[in-house]
Amino acid sequence: MAHSPDTRSPRLALHPDIDEEMIKRLVHGFYDKVRADDRLGPLFDGAISEPWPVHLEKMCDFWSSVMLKTARFKGRPMATHARITGITEPDFDIWLGLFRQTAHQICPKDIAELFIEKAETIADSFRLGLFYRPNALPVVGGR
Repeated sequence: MAHSPDTRSPRLALHPDIDEEMIKRLVHGFYDKVRADDRLGPLFDGAISEPWPVHLEKMCDFWSSVMLKTARFKGRPMATHARITGITEPDFDIWLGLFRQTAHQICPKDIAELFIEKAETIADSFRLGLFYRPNALPVVGGR
């Protein structure tokens, strides 16, 4: 999928210094760490049904849509993550740790924090969607 190097709307981008190249370096660096991780690597290798370069391009489109408001990503992340066999809530802590580390390595501090804030919001949404079961909560007060 070819796209222009800078398809963002300047008034919608979350920061004027975020560009497609930064997103690509962040995504590729992050997934290098994920694939090398003892816990997440096997989960992702088992869940990704397409060649890794295709998946990485989709993830670049996703983060471009989030950070630059390009609307290039056309997927259903919650449904995709729900199909990952063996994923647990603590896996998101590992995921976030690797993401934070990569963002701070790739981006200036203020931009890293913007990426991390979005990643934390996304992780919280996935956690709720995948693991929150209100009927499984213990009854408080003896009712």
